[in-house]
Amino acid sequence: MGDCAFHLISEKVDILSILNDHPEDGIYQRKIRDLSHRYKFVRRTRGDGNCFYRALAFSYLESILGNHREINRFKDIVLQSKHELTLAGFEDHEFRNVFNHFFSVIELVETDGSISDLLKAFNDESCSDGIVQYLRLLTAAVLKNHAEFFQQFMEDGFDIKDFCAQEVQPMAMECDHPQIVALTQALCIPLQVEYVDDTNTTVNHHRFPEEANPQVFMLFRRQHYNILYYAS
Repeated sequence: MGDCAFHLISEKVDILSILNDHPEDGIYQRKIRDLSHRYKFVRRTRGDGNCFYRALAFSYLESILGNHREINRFKDIVLQSKHELTLAGFEDHEFRNVFNHFFSVIELVETDGSISDLLKAFNDESCSDGIVQYLRLLTAAVLKNHAEFFQQFMEDGFDIKDFCAQEVQPMAMECDHPQIVALTQALCIPLQVEYVDDTNTTVNHHRFPEEANPQVFMLFRRQHYNILYYAS
């Protein structure tokens, strides 16, 4: 997978370069070529089970670089998000350090505004994993606080509290639909995911929320998320 093995998040590469990942897979080849008419670049993320959380945070912060109004709005959202955790029963000491990792990178975006420093922060494993851990706790808090709504996504007999303990809060656990809905809702990040599956159909996409004007774009294939960039 090229330089992906040495990064948590890679530099941008041409989307057609990822055709080399699965040269034997005709459906994959066709779907990536179809996507290349709309998307020019991709950033790879390490396939460590944390890719969705890491990709969402990086891509959104990248999208607001230099936009001080949006940065301030997002800072307020993230500061308010601590109340969601408190409401769900998390103690301050359980999330204080990982919250500070996340907020310090937002402040870096505010004061510095360079993609290179943002990428450096997200490729620092301690900092980057701290961000992921906070986002996991926030996701769990939203799921718990709105359990009546999210129960519809659970398999029969699977309790929200158990789901969070087993599937959301631990590092390296992959992200599914309920987590995406909860986190994009909590952070007000409009997202579009392009699903490249093994069916002989056109590429399907989904927006979170459905009526969103997406600001972040991702490619999903076999439980893995990479970041996409529209052709300008």
